[in-house]
Amino acid sequence: MGLSTSLNIASSGLRTVQSGLNSVANNVAQADVEGYKRQDLRPETLGLISGVRPVIARASDRFLENQVREETSRSGETAVYDTFLSRVDKLFGVPGEDGSLDNLLNGFTNSIQQLTTSPGDYVTRQLVVGAAEDLANGLNTISEQVQSLRQLAENEIAIGVADINDSLNKLQNINVRVVGISSGNSAHSELLNERDRQLSRLSQYMEIQVNSADDGTISIQTKSGNSLLQGTAAQFDFDQHGIITANSLYNHDEALRDVGTVTLRSSNGYNIDLINNGMLDTGKMGALIDLRDNVLVETQAQLDEIAAGLSSSLSNNQVVGTAVTSGVSTGFQVDLAGLQQGNSISLSYSEGGETKNVTIVRVDDPTLLPLSNDHTASLGDTVIGIDFSSGFTAAATAINTELSPAIVAIATVDGLAFVDDGAAGTTDVTALSSTQTSVGLQDGSLGLPLFVDGHGSQVIFSGSMESMDQKIGFSNRISVNFAVIDDNELLVKYSSSTEIALGDPTRPLDIIDRLTTAKMDFDPEAGIGSKTAPYRASVAEFARQVISDQTGKAASASQAKQSQDIVVASLEQQLYDVTGVEIDEELTKLISLQNSYAANARILQVVDEMMQSLMRI
Repeated sequence: MGLSTSLNIASSGLRTVQSGLNSVANNVAQADVEGYKRQDLRPETLGLISGVRPVIARASDRFLENQVREETSRSGETAVYDTFLSRVDKLFGVPGEDGSLDNLLNGFTNSIQQLTTSPGDYVTRQLVVGAAEDLANGLNTISEQVQSLRQLAENEIAIGVADINDSLNKLQNINVRVVGISSGNSAHSELLNERDRQLSRLSQYMEIQVNSADDGTISIQTKSGNSLLQGTAAQFDFDQHGIITANSLYNHDEALRDVGTVTLRSSNGYNIDLINNGMLDTGKMGALIDLRDNVLVETQAQLDEIAAGLSSSLSNNQVVGTAVTSGVSTGFQVDLAGLQQGNSISLSYSEGGETKNVTIVRVDDPTLLPLSNDHTASLGDTVIGIDFSSGFTAAATAINTELSPAIVAIATVDGLAFVDDGAAGTTDVTALSSTQTSVGLQDGSLGLPLFVDGHGSQVIFSGSMESMDQKIGFSNRISVNFAVIDDNELLVKYSSSTEIALGDPTRPLDIIDRLTTAKMDFDPEAGIGSKTAPYRASVAEFARQVISDQTGKAASASQAKQSQDIVVASLEQQLYDVTGVEIDEELTKLISLQNSYAANARILQVVDEMMQSLMRI
C-alpha cells in the first residue's frame, strides 16, 4: 500500500470521524427535543484505496411509528371527550352540594312538602317561590353553559382546521425539499424529524394513513381513503358560526344547517363535506364534531325534558271522556275547551280484537304536518297532527280522514265525540281523554302554571311547535310565573271562590304528588330510555337519572383517557428505545470516535514522517 493510498484512507477516516462527532453532538444537544430521532454514523467502504465515506442514518421503525400515530389520534379523541364531559359534570354539580341541580330540585320539593303542612303561612309560601326561582335559574345557567361548550367546540373545530392546513402545507414543503438532499446529509434527518412532528400533529386531529415513496416523499390519506397529500396538499374549509344556541343544529340540508361544516378541497378540484359523509369521526375533530352535534345536544335535550317535565307536571290536567251514544253507535266525548297548541287527545279502540292507540296533537300550523309517530314518547301509538284553529267541526273532518272508517269523530258544542260503527263486536271505542294545560292560575282546576316560558313576555308552556318547537331550549327560558311571584297565595287558592281557604292544603298536596309520584313518559331523544322502552318516571326521578347519566359519562370519559394515555406512553417508550437518544450510549460512541480519530491521525503523522524522510534523501 503506497503512502498516497494510506493518506487517502486516513483522511477519509478523519472526515468520517468528524461526521460521527457532529452526529453525536446533535444527538446530545437535541436529546430532549420532541420528535427527534437519533442520528447514527454508518460508514460506507469505498474500496481498498479510497477509504470510507461518512453516512448519517436516522434511526426509525416504520411499524411503531404508524402505531404511535394511530393511537395518538385516539388519544386526542379521548382527551377532548374527557375535557368537555368533566365540565358538563361540574355544571350539574355534586349531588347534595350547594348549587347542584340535585340540591336545587330537592330544595324545591322540600319547600312544597313544608307547604302541605303550612299552606296559610306567608313565609313558607315565599320559600316555595324562592326555591322555584333558584331551580329555574339553575336550569337557565346550566343550559347557557352547555351552549357555551357547543360554541367552544365550534371554535376549536375552526382552530383544528387551521392547524391541519398548516401541517399539510409544511409537509408538502418538506416533500419538495427532501428530494434534493442526500440521505446521508444531517439536514435530511432534520427534515424527517420535522416531518414526524407534523404527522404527529396531524394525527391528533384525525386518523391518517401514510405511505412512503422511493424518493423519500410521502403521501397521506384519511382513514376513509380521501387524499390529503399527493404531491399537492389538500385544504380544509370551515364556515364557522359565531353564535350557537339550542336551536343551532347540524343538518345535511345546507339551508337548515345552523352550525359550521368541514369541507375537504382536494388538489384535483373536488369538494367533500366530511361531516355530511361521516368521514371525520376520529381524533380531536371527530370528538369535537360529535360533542357539538350529538353529545351536548343530548345534554340540552335532557335539561329541556326536565324543564318541560317540571312545567307540564304542574300545569297539565287530564280531562277524562264520558260515555256517549249516537244512534246505534257508542263511544266517548271529551271537553276540549282548554286544549292548547301542543296539547293532545288520547283515543283507544279495539278493531278486530286488536287494541289501537291514537294520539291527536293540536298543531295549528299546517306546514308542520304530518307529525311523526316519534313525536310522543309513548310506545306503539299513532300520532296525528290536527289544526283546531277553525273550530271543532273542521277538526272532526280532518280527523276522520286519518282514522279507521269504523271510528267517527263528531263535533260537539265544547269538544269532540268518537263513536264506533255500531256493529256489535266489530269495533269499539274503549277510552278517551285529553291532556290540557292550565292557562289561568285560579280556573278551578288544580293545575298550576308555576313554571312558564320566557323571562320577559311570559307565555304558558304547552309543548307548542308553532314558530319553533317550544321544548327546544326551554331550560334556558324557564322562569317562575310573575303572577305567583307577586301573589304567593296562588300556590294555595286554585279558585277565585271565597270558599277556598288560604289554609287549604289541596293544591300543595296535588303539587307534591305531581312532582314525586305521578309518572310520565320521557322522550328517548334525551338519551334516557329508548323508543322500544321509554323511560317512565316522575319528573324528580327523571332529573336524578339525568344527573347520574352525566356523572357516568364523565367517569367513562376519564377512564378512557387514562387507559389511552397508558397505551400511547407504552408505544412511545418502545419507539424511543429504538430511535431515541441515550446519553450513555452517545458517550460510548464518543470514546470510540476519539480512538478512531487518534488512529487515523497517527497514520497521517506516520505518513507525514515518512514523506519528510523521503524528501531528505
